[in-house]
Parts: sequence; C-alpha cells; structure tokens
Amino acid sequence: MRFYLTGLARPKKVAQHLSAMFPKNNLSASQEWTAKLYGYRDWHEMAEITKNGGNAPSKLDEYLSEEEQAARSIEQNEIICKVLSLSKTDADRLALIRQILTSRIPVKIPFKPKSASFRRK
Repeated sequence: MRFYLTGLARPKKVAQHLSAMFPKNNLSASQEWTAKLYGYRDWHEMAEITKNGGNAPSKLDEYLSEEEQAARSIEQNEIICKVLSLSKTDADRLALIRQILTSRIPVKIPFKPKSASFRRK
C-alpha cells in the first residue's frame, strides 16, 4: 500500500512521534521508518514523489467506508509490525501508529519524548 501525500508536513510529524515512541532511534531512522510505513523505499523517494505530484492524495481514514478502513487497518498492521519489529499483540501501539499515519484526529503521545522506552522484540 502506498499512501500518496500532499506535502511532507504529515510525514515529518509522524517521524517526530516515532522518535518519541522509540527514543533509542534518531530522527533519521524514524524518517526512514515513516517512508516505509507509507509504502516508499526511503525518505528520499517519498519526498521526490510527493514533490512531483501527479497522484491524487490518498484519503484519510475518516473519508473511507468501514470496509475500506478495515482493509487498510489489516494491511497497515502488517506493515507496522514488519517495519518496526512489533508484535501483533501490541495493539495499543499499533492503533496509535495507525492513527498518526492516516487520520486527521490529533494524537497525544502518552509518554515523554526521549525518556520512555518501548522495547522492540
């Protein structure tokens, strides 16, 4: 699944959230994760494709049907688990990361950046 964007503001915020959630990783690693989570090879590819346009932006979750949301959720869970090496049983973090990626609902990270530690498997 590739998520087409209108600009880099959302992915930059996603990378910042991931840095807060995984404080052992630097911002550049979080940017690479972000690009992969959106379906790109790396941050550079995502930035170039976004800058050049040519693709209609992907709809946010709020604008999808229930069936489309369910399908996206399943696919995103697979990608998130693979890219971030998370367990599928880590439902809280999966839901939060999905919301950060594809929803316009504001997200509050329930921990302090650079101080909390989430263990990756």
